Amino acid sequence: MNKFSSKWINKLESREHWLSYWYQLKLMSNEVKPNDNLIEIGIGSGFTSNYLISKDVNVLKVDIDSEKSPDVVSDASSFIPDKQYDHLCAFEVFEHMDFKEMIKVIENLKSYIKKNIFISLPIYKKTPISIEIKFKKLWKSLTLSVPKTHIIDPHHKWELGYEMFNEKRLINVFNEQKFKLKNKHSYFRWRYFHFKKSD
Repeated sequence: MNKFSSKWINKLESREHWLSYWYQLKLMSNEVKPNDNLIEIGIGSGFTSNYLISKDVNVLKVDIDSEKSPDVVSDASSFIPDKQYDHLCAFEVFEHMDFKEMIKVIENLKSYIKKNIFISLPIYKKTPISIEIKFKKLWKSLTLSVPKTHIIDPHHKWELGYEMFNEKRLINVFNEQKFKLKNKHSYFRWRYFHFKKSD
């Protein structure tokens, strides 16, 4: 079982990480409604779940680390809900496990999720320059990226674009579980995906 430190959640996070929360919530904003039921796997600092709860979303918080005070202490690959939920989100989670383990998580949970899955993953690139531009009410992020020679974060098993772990392969995993890509966007060193359950 992997053990990740929760010490970082007690420190002020970087500006980029705060903006990452905004992109997570923007991805969900037109889909997650008050009184919806949502599972969040990997709660991090708790910011995303607490924001959703403040908007009257019923959130079940699942995390391997009991120090983060989740509702359920569980490894993602062995977690099975006790009922159906409208949505699932897992932001900056799947890169911490083997790709095959991520597939197992989706296979285990697919029948319990009625509507949407939202995820984010790190992109396998360095981003030395990032610029935010506002045009009227629309913000656009422009980045200059350069290739990495190896995965820098010691807790990451893979990243999007590393070796055979490309976007097409990721999307196919969700397609096989009857979740189709509806939306995606990128910010800085992360890519965000919205998969909608197909009929």
